[in-house]
Amino acid sequence: MKSQVLLSSLLIVFFIVSGVSMAFGKTYILCSPFSGTAIRKDGNPISGIEIERKWVWAWNGKSGLDRTVTDKHGKFNFPVVTNSSLTASLLPHEPDISQQITAKTSEGNLEIWYASKKTYELNSEMDGQPIKVLCRLDKKPSSDGLYWGTCMEDK
Repeated sequence: MKSQVLLSSLLIVFFIVSGVSMAFGKTYILCSPFSGTAIRKDGNPISGIEIERKWVWAWNGKSGLDRTVTDKHGKFNFPVVTNSSLTASLLPHEPDISQQITAKTSEGNLEIWYASKKTYELNSEMDGQPIKVLCRLDKKPSSDGLYWGTCMEDK
């Protein structure tokens, strides 16, 4: 009898906590919207290139992947990525979301952007400015630009 009461109590607590987590979990911005243009060394745009974004939220190991293709002007965009967590809102922690953007070129995969986001603020990757970059697809990745990769700020 006592074990049935204990089991019933545990189940009730589990369902309450699960419901509270879904209802009151705070929404976090994991990746800000990203706008880029794929270009050659001479500045001309490259169309038809598949661009892939992978991200990993270190807090709980959640990850995601999305893809797009550059248009006739070499432009590509990724939307904002959000996720929610009750535990992340209750426990102090340093945000850490790794973001990797890769271009699928005829020579193979080229890492054009790698950054580690350290806040949940919108556009914190660029100190509050929207992410708008030019990414050279004929260059080896380095830390010469904004972050690791081949991208530079598009002003």
